[in-house]
Amino acid sequence: MVHRRPWPCRATAVFLACATVLACAGITFGQVGLTRQPDPLGYPESLGDEADRRASEAAGSIWPPQKRVDEPQVPGGFDPVRGPGYSESPGELLSFGQEPAPASRCDCHLVDPAWMGPGELSYHLSPSSMPCSRDHTRVFRNWLLGRTWVSAEYLVWATQGQSVPPLVSSSPIGTAASDIGVLGAPGTELLFGGGGVDGVMRSGARLTAGYWFTPRQEQGIEASWFGLETATESEVFTTIGGAPWLALPYVDSLTGLPAAVVPMAGIPVDPADVLEQQIAASVTTQFGSVNVSYRRNLLDKENFHRRYLLAGYRYLMLDDRLSVDSRSFVANAGGYPIAGSYTTDSFRTFNQFNGGELGLVERWWKDRWSLQVLGKAAIGATQIGTGIGGSTTTTEIVPIDGVDVEAVTGSVGNGVLAQPTNAGNTKAYFAGIGELGITADYALFSQFRVNVGYSLIYWTTVARVGDQVDPSVNPTQFGGNPLVGPAAPTLNLSTTGFWAQGVNVGFEYQF
Repeated sequence: MVHRRPWPCRATAVFLACATVLACAGITFGQVGLTRQPDPLGYPESLGDEADRRASEAAGSIWPPQKRVDEPQVPGGFDPVRGPGYSESPGELLSFGQEPAPASRCDCHLVDPAWMGPGELSYHLSPSSMPCSRDHTRVFRNWLLGRTWVSAEYLVWATQGQSVPPLVSSSPIGTAASDIGVLGAPGTELLFGGGGVDGVMRSGARLTAGYWFTPRQEQGIEASWFGLETATESEVFTTIGGAPWLALPYVDSLTGLPAAVVPMAGIPVDPADVLEQQIAASVTTQFGSVNVSYRRNLLDKENFHRRYLLAGYRYLMLDDRLSVDSRSFVANAGGYPIAGSYTTDSFRTFNQFNGGELGLVERWWKDRWSLQVLGKAAIGATQIGTGIGGSTTTTEIVPIDGVDVEAVTGSVGNGVLAQPTNAGNTKAYFAGIGELGITADYALFSQFRVNVGYSLIYWTTVARVGDQVDPSVNPTQFGGNPLVGPAAPTLNLSTTGFWAQGVNVGFEYQF
């Protein structure tokens, strides 16, 4: 016979068992409830909440411990909520050539000093930052492009001027033939040269690109180029009928007295003949530079102050040119040229500096602002090449098969100031370069900054073209005739210093 207990007894037993299970579970739920689930990216939830910290320590938690603030906060560059997974290896926090899963545009708490440069960090922590615009932390950019930066600047610079000898003169009609164009003679006027040629303010550009080896921008490499537009001072003088006469002045080395060459002035001018003279003179200057540098931060544990040591290679170029071209011809009443003369003098100095460079850059950041002071010095050699050449060509009308044709009747490699006795050459000199700069910039957003600054460059050893022109000429060699007497002009290479300075305005972009 089987005896069955009444159902209330069984129900009571089941109720007691369930109550026991629920009570145990309640303890666990209570312990878990003492601490909230941490941020999915591992960021501290309640920094400074002492009560929460004590409750968490007493009750324990099923969640992993919070990361320290100074640790890389984003595991593997992925948000576990939005990404498929992550890695705890710091070397995998950035990808190469591929964007990780992007953060929300308004994740304003993704500010990690270990994964961004001072400019971005200062901007993020400034009270005027815009976290919902372009402010992604460095973690969310790829390994290559995310460490690259570029800058472009518009330059308004001046360069040091130079002096040039007298090159073009004039005399009024009726002047004695022996006095035409002679400096110091009555009525003679100097039209070009004989003084300084200013290095006028002119535009230019500077482009710089760099790559950081570390996310905190403590080590990197950069390359920079700048160039100024050509500075030109030129004049063209044209007269008809010797009113006035144009001439090319020089100093006669045989007598030591001023003299001048007057193209075709010996041809008589009468109502049937008209002499036209034209002389064009110009002085031009080009200046530019290229440098490649490695930079390394010398300060530790400084978020908003960097002292970068620069070491690298520097190249500078200075190209000066001077030319005087004269053109003269006589025409009959019908305007048909019957004789002409063309004379050219050309001078050039090409300076190239190659050397090693060291420097320091001090830069401070405050909110959106930054101030940079730069000082660099380079030691190396200046290679100076001089090119001097001249020519004189005469033409006249000659009959060919019964037809009058203009033909070249003579051409020699002699000008007026450029003769075979002062041909150019190439020399190298020890030289140094110094550069100073100060720049202030402002962050429009975390990756884009606009700047304004001042730069000064000094080059110790260059050759300016005006200094290489010897105004003393032995006239016996004019027209290609053999030299009789002392060799003049001569080339005695002269060197001097050179500076360039001006204002820079531009932008910097960190990818």
